[in-house]
Amino acid sequence: MTTRTKEAVKTGLAMAIAYAIALQMGWDRPYWAAFAVAFISLPTAGQSLHKGALRMFGTLVAGAAALTLIALFPQQRWWFMIFLSGYIGFCTYLMTGKKNQYFYQVMAFVCAIICFDGGANSLNAFQTAMVRIQQTGMGILVYTLVSVFLWPRTTGGELIDASRQLVAVQRGLFETCRGLMMVKGSGVDSRSQRMQEMQLIYGLEQTLDGAEVDSYEVWAARHQWRRFLQESKMLMEILGRWRESLPEIEQLDLNKLLPNLAAMCSELEMRFGQIQGMLTGEAPAQALQPMALAIDKAELAARSHFERAALAVTKNQLDRLEALSRSLFDCVQDIKDFSRQASKPPRYKVPSGGLALDMDRIAAVVRVLSGLWLAFLIWVYIDPPGHTSFVVIAVSLGLAFARFPQLPVSKTLLPALLSCGFAGVVYVFVMPHLSGYLQLGLMIFAVTFGITYLFHTPQQGLSRAFGLASFAVLTSISNQQTYNFAAFANSTAMIVLGLSLLLVTSYIPLRPQPEKAFLRLLRRFFRQAEFLMSHMALDRKPQIGWIGRWKVMLYQNDILELPQKLAVWGGQIDQRLFPGNTPEQVQILVNSLHALALRIKDLLNARENPQSTLLVRELIDDARTWRRAIETLFQRWSDNPATEPDTDLQEKLALKLKAMETRIDQTLTLAEQEELRPEDYENFYQLTGSYRGLSESVIVHAQLAKGLDWAQWKEERF
Repeated sequence: MTTRTKEAVKTGLAMAIAYAIALQMGWDRPYWAAFAVAFISLPTAGQSLHKGALRMFGTLVAGAAALTLIALFPQQRWWFMIFLSGYIGFCTYLMTGKKNQYFYQVMAFVCAIICFDGGANSLNAFQTAMVRIQQTGMGILVYTLVSVFLWPRTTGGELIDASRQLVAVQRGLFETCRGLMMVKGSGVDSRSQRMQEMQLIYGLEQTLDGAEVDSYEVWAARHQWRRFLQESKMLMEILGRWRESLPEIEQLDLNKLLPNLAAMCSELEMRFGQIQGMLTGEAPAQALQPMALAIDKAELAARSHFERAALAVTKNQLDRLEALSRSLFDCVQDIKDFSRQASKPPRYKVPSGGLALDMDRIAAVVRVLSGLWLAFLIWVYIDPPGHTSFVVIAVSLGLAFARFPQLPVSKTLLPALLSCGFAGVVYVFVMPHLSGYLQLGLMIFAVTFGITYLFHTPQQGLSRAFGLASFAVLTSISNQQTYNFAAFANSTAMIVLGLSLLLVTSYIPLRPQPEKAFLRLLRRFFRQAEFLMSHMALDRKPQIGWIGRWKVMLYQNDILELPQKLAVWGGQIDQRLFPGNTPEQVQILVNSLHALALRIKDLLNARENPQSTLLVRELIDDARTWRRAIETLFQRWSDNPATEPDTDLQEKLALKLKAMETRIDQTLTLAEQEELRPEDYENFYQLTGSYRGLSESVIVHAQLAKGLDWAQWKEERF
């Protein structure tokens, strides 16, 4: 029996048992227990328990919030809606983040259910909240017991496998970058490795959530595992920055400049191998010792200042990679209990978003609240099919799609109609002929098995949940079962109207077409990059007020996130409608934007290092000329991403960099007459190296952008 079949059997069995218990207890709306089973059914017990816990805690918080709102505004309709909107908007913003999304989603839609289905009567609302909590808890318990005793699958083993795969991919990326560094112009492509790395890190985070629940060993070492995940993310970033900086050192003989580079690379490769071995249970051969790259000062003196700068950047990245690999080694050693004494985790300067806001999350809040108010006004002034349930359906659908804005709502209308049609056939032609729960339970099992078997992949999770939920709502199985075609038609109309309303609100505040969203995010990227460049002058830092610092923080965070969002939207563009741009071209363009974001971040970081007043004073004018050229180009791209730069862009930037190098030569000649610390030179070289790296990334993006057909993406369509 395949895993797909086993999971369908478990879900079907749990659904039938949940219905049986709810009917036996005489609970109103027994399909609420079915909802819990439908939404927490995941491949492993740990993942299901983790999601079930989020659903249970979310239901408890939602119940308390709903009863509080009803108690505060019993006769004040509009004030009640205003505060409910604030609560749902708050939940929506948090739900579209990166942590505990499902918890906040449950907090929002369960509160709406209790508020509207409970009516204005506080007693009814309290009873609705209690029944919801009871049935949610029972559904979670039933599925948990079924998944534990029937073909149990734990997440602990999957966590080890996922970790080994991640380390293997990162080792492969290291070897690729090492090869590119040693063998100039080898042309090795690492895009597939980087994409695989991102997917594995995302999957590892999800797996870890489940493993902490169903594995005592993982729970006992949960802090070390969280440290492993965080350091793997940092390693991904460092490897990416190292990969993007390699073209700048193509002309350098690194073996002469860094005599122990080969030994360092061999040591790092050995560390990756030992980390892999420890994850499989092999004890490490020996403890690690810190290593540091040495520079041949005589060879360095013969190089230009920009070559010295490029070398300083590369050395800094390799030093960070050495420290992080050593910390990762110690972390895995603690996880597998190979160390006699737990290592002390290093202190990282983790960037904080502070009060930075995400514009896309705010747009999701606007869409959900627009749907809430439109549904509420339609209920008040028109009274559609379903009455208050129409508002609940509209809010629930809006929240579900808020987490996946790239999914086209229009494509769900036909599956929804088919689901309603299937439920109608069962409701009219099958259920009236059933007698006793044995026959009813078999029917519930068969339907649940079929839907779960058909929509079994993680990407089909929303379709699976929608199919099970709509079937449960439309059939309305209860102890006092009645068959009323008019009621069924009203419920179907309610679902279709809810989806239609969702289709309308998907255009609020912006159009949802993937190509339009891609262009919009691309303009935002360059608008923010332009702002960062305008506030990156060497003499600007003391003059930035708190608003300027807040915007710099906001835009720094956003430009690092935007390439990933662009990749999601770019993957949704229908090539049949836009044959001029292939998915490969779009992905390469997104990769160039990611490189640009890393270069801007590197420049910001280098600018934060303390600089010699003498060196900065002499470089200000030339740096300002270079910065304004880049800023102008970003401004033109923010207005129109299709704008082609001057044909001699590369030559102009090269001339500006040449002027900067001449100025640097003159400045360093003056500096020899003064006392400068070694770190002054190093920080200065990192700063100038960041200038050159950003110039190279800008040129690469300009060349890639010329190969795209931008006009077809600008064409209007509904």
